[in-house]
This record gives sequence, C-alpha cells and structure tokens, in this order.
Amino acid sequence: MNDPGRNSTLWLLATLILAMSPQAISMPPLVLVTVLFPLFWRIGSELRNWKPLPALVRHGATAVALVTLFLSYGDLSGRRAAVSLLTVMLALKLMECYRIRDARLVICFSLFLCATQFLFNQGIVMPFYAGATVILALVTLTQLHRAEAWAEAWRHEGEPPAVKASLFAELSFSFRLLALAIPVSLAFFVLFPRLANPLWGIPDTTLDSKSGLSDSMSPGSIQNLFMDDSPAFRVKFSGPVPPAEQLYWRGPVFWRYDGQTWKGGFYGRNIDAADLPEPGNSAWDYSVQLEPNERKWLFALDYPASIPSDSRLTLDYQLIRRQPVIQLIQYGIVSNPDFIDTPELSAPLRFQALDLPENRNPRARDLVERWRQQFPGDAELVQRVLGHFNREPFYYSLEAPLLGTHAVDEFLFDTRTGFCEHYASTFAVMMRMAGIPARIVTGYQGGWHSERGDYLLVRQSDAHAWAEVWLQGRGWTRVDPTAAVAPLRVQQGSLGALDSPRHLLDYPWLRGLRNSADLIQQRWNDWVIEYGAGRQARLFSSFGLDYMSPVMLVSVLFLAIAVFSAIVFPVVLRIKGPGQKDPIQHAWQKFLKQLAKAGFTGLPSDGAIELAEAAALVLPSDSAAINNIARLYTRSRYAAVPPPFADLKQAVRDFRPKKNGG
Repeated sequence: MNDPGRNSTLWLLATLILAMSPQAISMPPLVLVTVLFPLFWRIGSELRNWKPLPALVRHGATAVALVTLFLSYGDLSGRRAAVSLLTVMLALKLMECYRIRDARLVICFSLFLCATQFLFNQGIVMPFYAGATVILALVTLTQLHRAEAWAEAWRHEGEPPAVKASLFAELSFSFRLLALAIPVSLAFFVLFPRLANPLWGIPDTTLDSKSGLSDSMSPGSIQNLFMDDSPAFRVKFSGPVPPAEQLYWRGPVFWRYDGQTWKGGFYGRNIDAADLPEPGNSAWDYSVQLEPNERKWLFALDYPASIPSDSRLTLDYQLIRRQPVIQLIQYGIVSNPDFIDTPELSAPLRFQALDLPENRNPRARDLVERWRQQFPGDAELVQRVLGHFNREPFYYSLEAPLLGTHAVDEFLFDTRTGFCEHYASTFAVMMRMAGIPARIVTGYQGGWHSERGDYLLVRQSDAHAWAEVWLQGRGWTRVDPTAAVAPLRVQQGSLGALDSPRHLLDYPWLRGLRNSADLIQQRWNDWVIEYGAGRQARLFSSFGLDYMSPVMLVSVLFLAIAVFSAIVFPVVLRIKGPGQKDPIQHAWQKFLKQLAKAGFTGLPSDGAIELAEAAALVLPSDSAAINNIARLYTRSRYAAVPPPFADLKQAVRDFRPKKNGG
C-alpha cells in the first residue's frame, strides 16, 4: 500500500475541487456542507499531519450525507441530484484516500464528474473548464506514478535521491499531451456519424426544471427571475426588428386564480387552436434559438401563424412542445400581430375568465363597482384603471412587501409597491370584478439587439407578466399595467425601469460588456452546438458532394486520423516528462557541458575521479577547480555525511574553464 505523498495529494485535491466547482454552485446549502467538510478536513490533514479518521466517523458521515441528499432533493432520480450524489461520494472518499490506488480512482471519477457538467451547460466556457480539469488530472496521475516508482525504489534500493520539478514543467507536459489529443477530437466531432435524434431520452420525472418561467405565477415568481442574467433565447428577424412595445414573447397563459396563485386552465392546456392565424402583410418572420430550460413552452410574438415541428398551438395560443427542451433548439416562425384572438367567447371560457374566490378583497371590489357605474363601457373602464396606476403613487420595485389573504386590497391601497406580476394580477382581478373576462400571460418582454450579430438577445431577467382582457369586437386584447406605472420597462427593457442596481456588480457598462460578449456564445451555438446530422451530411457540398453517407464519413475520419498520426507520432516519441532530475546529478551534467564547451569530452564509462584526472590534463589551468568539483560531487553522492549541496552548486556556477586550457 503506497502513500501518494503530500505533493500528489494536493494536486489531487486541486483537480477534484475544479471538477466539482460547477456542481457545487448549484447545490442546496446543506448538501454543499457535506461536500466541504471532508474537503477541508483533508486539506488540514495534509498541512497539519492529522491522523486518519476512525471508521465509525467515516461511516457516520456517509449516512448523514445520504440523508441530507434525500431531504434536499426528495429522491435521486433527477440529473442534478444524481450528480450531487457522485460529488458527495467523491468528497467523502477523501477521508480514506491514503493509497495510490484510491487516489487514481478519485482522479478518474473526477474526470467523469467533469463530463457530467455538459448535461447542464454546453456554453463556450465549458471546453476551457474541461481542458483545465484534464490538465490537472494528468499532472496528478504523473505525480502518483512517480510516487509509486519512488516507493518501489525505496523497498529495493534504499532511499531514492530527492528530486524536484517546477510547476511550469508539470503543467507544460500535461498541456502538450492534451494538445496532441485536440486534433483527433476535432476529427471525431466533425466526421463521426451523428444521429438525427439522441440515442437516449430523459424521462420528464428526472428533469430538474433548471431555469425559466414556471407553470404558475404568484407574487415574487417573476421577480426572482429578474436576478438571473442567463440567456433565455436569441432571435433573428428576416426583416427589421419590431419596435420595443411589440416585443412581447408569449409563454404560459393562466386562467385560474385562487387568491394568491395563477395557474393554467383545462381548456388552455388540452384544446388546440381552432384557427391558425394567416401570415398577413404585416407578419414578422424570424427564427428563435432557445436555450435548454427543461420546460415545454416555446416562445413567439403574438400571434403565431406557423407551428414548429414537434409542437402544438393551444386554444389560448401557447406554443407547447411535446418534449421538454433539454438541449439547444432552433425553430422558425411567423407571427401576425393583427390577428384577432377569439372574436366570440364561449360560455365555458367566459365563466373561467370571470371566476374569482369568494370573500376576498372587499375594498377593491367596492372601488371597481363605483368605477363601473361611471364607466359602463369595458374599454373605458380599462383606461380608468390604467390611469389610476399611472397617476397614483405606485412604485415598480424589487422590494415588494409580502401580501396576505386580501392580496389585491393590500397592494392597491397599502403597499403600492411591486413587480410586474403584482400589477398584472391586480389588474386582471379588478377586470373580473367588473365583469370583464381577463387572464394572465407570462413570457418575456423586449431584448437587447446586437448590431454586430444582427440578433435579439432575450435574457431571463427580461421575464414579464401582463394581462389580456376580452373586449367585444376586439377579442383578447393585451393590456400591460406595468407600462402605466413604469413606461421605461417597455421602452428600455427590464433593467432600465429600476432606479438602483440589483447588486454590487450591476453597472450599465458591465451589462453592455456582457451583452457584447454574448456574440461569442451565439457563434458557438451556431457552429458547434447546432452542428447536427443534416449539417454534417452536407459538410463537403463545396467539393461537389451534396450528401455524405455514414460509411463515407467514417472513411474520411480514419483517413484524417492516419495522416495526423503519421505526422505527430514522431513528435510524441520526443516528448519527455517534466525534468525530474536529481539536483546533484543536474549540477554534474551542467559541469560536463562546461567541459565540453572548453574542448574536453570524457568517456561514458569514466567515474567522476577518472574524468577529472583526464580533464585536468587537457585543461591544466583549471585543474584545481575540476578536482574540487569532482571531489564535492563524489562526497555528495557517496559520503555518509555529505557536504551541503550549496557548495557543489556554487562551485559549478563559478567554474569558467578556458578553451583548451589557453
């Protein structure tokens, strides 16, 4: 049983920490503690020479970790929970990792843990993360191999000489090994036959609903998304980009309200649209590149006049995909903004669009009844309510107080501070109180237009909620009460409506830099993530080959690897590991090089003393220095009490022989 040694153990810890970092960021706090405890303990153990923990403590820590995982995730069927289990087990393994075999297992599973992160993110940063993890793993494996060789030499030859390699040498060697694998990896990526569909599927029950809009809306739900600047989707228009006040990206539609939460209705979820809008003369033609969010909604401007493949258009004009979006997808769509949604409202839908819980919000109901008497027309009452939001001191803010049983009353008369979901919900409830059918639509509003990339970037922080009311002759009509309170929310985007930054690093110039940098990610998506079977089959169209069969692709792949191997194989044979040299031997080799420059080269069979005698005959003026260095080297190598190595090192450094003794 060989001890890996402190140096290799520290490299192992660095590799594991880097491999688990993305997963640790997304872990629940309790699970993260179960990972950090063994990690910090092992670091302290290496630095302070602590004794190994008893078996009872290790087994108890494992039991506590498993209970914590179940309490935090509910079960281990989800991807995030399963990867968290792997992370926790690897961290716990550190408490008993005192053999080289165990250390190698930790390194191999660290590489597997690194690979699992591509299940959650395939952004352009991930290859750099994976490359750094592989380099550290290679360094660690090299250190473990060396530790094992030294232990073997200890058993058979006594204590081996102390050796040392610089950090640069260690990293350089691993980087060169990784660089040799990159061309072959690129060849496999480009040429290995791709399936039109994934080989395996992921059941809905194992998804984690990573990001994006929810299937319900309650106070604070969209407000939480406002803190998330990750991209939701990107849009390319075939013509001019519509004005900001038209950029309402339709998502989930909610009909049912229980006094706190809005949820979807039965008809909206289960009945398809009766009429597909005609494109019309004012239609918008565009393509959407949707980031994976593990949801089934697709987003489009009002109103979709085409249906992407593997999706359907519901009664309330939601685009719903048959399978969750678990990887980057792209779909083209046409929208007609002039379409009239539901010119005639059926009795069941009217009933659902007017339903309210009883005995709630009496003050708001009294106010609406008074206004209703003053404004009998539905459109006039809508304008009266919007005018109230506009003229009265209402505030658009992230710091909205919690609301109780009579949420609309408290918001309308007391707090008067909220986010878009507060205004949309309050407005829809007031409309229903007045007998005007109303529903809530959630989605995204606005987006940042990249001039260089010519696309629109919509982030999670652009999430928005608005209302729709049914008006005679106009059908369902979009009404955004937030725009009445904070017009900048629509004109300048979600961030332009706030007076203060969301956090310490939320500065306009940083936002602009982040938006501009998204062009790199967009190109990565186009060229790498979206590289599929169709594009691969047309890869050699410029050479007159419009279609490449799998057999042809494999043939080209093996030809490319053969050519690359013929060129690189000689280079591989010349690659040496880091300069792990005995410092005494290193000084002696430097001394021999100085003799060679002066014109003397000894025989390989010469010992140090014999070589010095021969060199002194050729270089008589330097004989004293030569004999001194040979004597220091011999004593350093073989004496029971060797002289300080600094003496030999200084003597070699001061040795400046004259050529041919001249």
